[in-house]
Amino acid sequence: MQAKEKISSLQVIYLLVNVVGATAMVFLPSLVAAVASRDAWLTPLLATIPGIYVIFVVTALGRIFPGKTLVQYSEIILGPRLGKILAFLYVVFFLHVNGIILREFGELLSSTILPRTPQVALISLMVLLCAFAVYEGIEVLARVMELSYPLMLTLFAFLLVLVAGHMEPANLLPVLEHGLGPVLLGSLDPVAWRCEVFLLAMLFPYLARQDAARRDGVIAVVAIGIILTVDTLASTAVFGPTTARLTYPTFELVRMAGLGTFLSRLDAIWMIIWIVSIFGKVGLFHFATVVGAANLLGLEDYRPLVAPLSILLVALALGQFGNVVEMAHWIVFTWPPYAYTFEIVLPTLLLAAARFKKAR
Repeated sequence: MQAKEKISSLQVIYLLVNVVGATAMVFLPSLVAAVASRDAWLTPLLATIPGIYVIFVVTALGRIFPGKTLVQYSEIILGPRLGKILAFLYVVFFLHVNGIILREFGELLSSTILPRTPQVALISLMVLLCAFAVYEGIEVLARVMELSYPLMLTLFAFLLVLVAGHMEPANLLPVLEHGLGPVLLGSLDPVAWRCEVFLLAMLFPYLARQDAARRDGVIAVVAIGIILTVDTLASTAVFGPTTARLTYPTFELVRMAGLGTFLSRLDAIWMIIWIVSIFGKVGLFHFATVVGAANLLGLEDYRPLVAPLSILLVALALGQFGNVVEMAHWIVFTWPPYAYTFEIVLPTLLLAAARFKKAR
């Protein structure tokens, strides 16, 4: 399958930053605060190192197999049988994780601003938009992120300035009161989220500059670390120990922003920008799913697979969890080992096998 669309280095950075930040900014502060308490803001910093490691692994594989996706060179490295099994597992992983992302999106909207709207409607509309974008090509997603993500970051920075008066530095002290153990334990979820940048392995055929992929990936990982650290730091400074009891602390933080009656209800504006961000994340995972399935089946064009996989994605998003409590439990306990396996362990083994095969 020859890739005709090409995305620039800046677009790659925005795609990778967004694929982590879209959901981590909303859910991460409360999840890590439940373990690391007032030191929760340190956990995104620790997650930066594994994220950079994943970038080095997938870019090393990309240099050995230029112009090929993770699914394609899995078969080259492991052979047609074992390689196809691993490729199939990756396609299922992309689809499954995307279903969870959509469910997170549906739960947040239905519990905050659209309580009477059925989740099936919210999720179906998002999948429809993403399916259209994927059908048109990766350039559509890349351009949307290039336009919207700087706006989202600018708005978030402005909102932090508006809530600065509610921040209490005492909520952050003393630093490392209970030692480094809780911080290390609390970093398990941030590492799992940060390593989603391994999706870069599915984008290599579409990069305008494959030689700059490692640099772009490292920039994205560092940028994500800064954004999530600031987000968690602000939430902890405002809410203190109660951060762990909030389901969506960033949303609650945004609700507090305003200047009297002159400037209020900025949470609605932030929600619109966040929905665009979720569109970028769901779209990128859906693109990886569709392209991976096309590679697996040996198809020259991935577009015939967009519709059936979109229908399957909606069903998967709606049927996985009974409520938000089950979803949160899965994210805390099941997601880290599940993500580490596909994002860190398997790419590392593929790189080791590729180098051994090349040496022979």
